Amino acid sequence: MEKNPEVFNLQNRIFPALVAQVINPSQLVINRGSLHGVKVGQRMLIYRTGDQEIKDPESGESLGYLELVKGTGKVIHVQEKICTIESDKKKAPRRIIKNSWGFPEEDIIEGEALPFDQPEVGDLVKPI
Repeated sequence: MEKNPEVFNLQNRIFPALVAQVINPSQLVINRGSLHGVKVGQRMLIYRTGDQEIKDPESGESLGYLELVKGTGKVIHVQEKICTIESDKKKAPRRIIKNSWGFPEEDIIEGEALPFDQPEVGDLVKPI
């Protein structure tokens, strides 16, 4: 079984980056920061690659490795060599209806971040 060269030749590449720490299921630290051009608000894809190379059934040509998506997130804090990413998938917002001066009022509360799908140190990360 041949490994994906993109995953193992990271020294010369800015992306994919790697998850360096899992803060909690919806927040991650990656090993890229302002020195690599990362900015607050930038969207990122967190994934790992499948173990099997996929080949075209007609030509036998390599089609690469399947990206197994663990989630998407936004950069919320940037340091020189690392940044923090928070999942950008949210629970559905709640609506609370209040009676204020006899009139109905709606307050929309943003839902909390949903977790990434089993994030681990070493998962791959790239901008989207």
